[in-house]
Amino acid sequence: MFGTKDKTKDILDSIWCDEYYIVAAREDAPSKGDLKNFFKSKGISLSNEYMAHATNFWGSFYLEVKEEFWPRADVGDVGPFWTFLYGILVYTYSDEAPEWMDIRRASEEFSEMGHNVIPILKVMGNADPYCFNVNGEIVRYSHEEDAFELYDGTFFELLKYEVSELNERRIKKQQEH
Repeated sequence: MFGTKDKTKDILDSIWCDEYYIVAAREDAPSKGDLKNFFKSKGISLSNEYMAHATNFWGSFYLEVKEEFWPRADVGDVGPFWTFLYGILVYTYSDEAPEWMDIRRASEEFSEMGHNVIPILKVMGNADPYCFNVNGEIVRYSHEEDAFELYDGTFFELLKYEVSELNERRIKKQQEH
């Protein structure tokens, strides 16, 4: 039986230029069994697309526009919201990852707030990550409303959308200078 194809590399290739910096799971990608067990322990369905992404070389990446091309804001800086959204991360199931990317830690933080979800994708600078809910649906958390909104699409559609949006912001940022 054939599994779901990982489309991550194709999505990244569609926007790639030397202005980006990326770190991916590579050899530290989790096994399918470990990922399945984690989702099962939370009572949440694991999508085939997310599994294909997270267990492969380019999975669970951190992607940002390099600071030399997109200077980071200082504390107290103001500006349009989009100007603070310089990167994307896909939470990872790896002991080698920093805590702020660890899917287990992020899931536990939601549990402490009374939500049974697994965060999967976050736009850097935005406090509202995308998650899987107990029905296996992708939802976006609103920290201001402490509520979730359904995303009408698949994991790879979401990934392609957010990577494309980041690229559009990168281009817009370059046009400002």
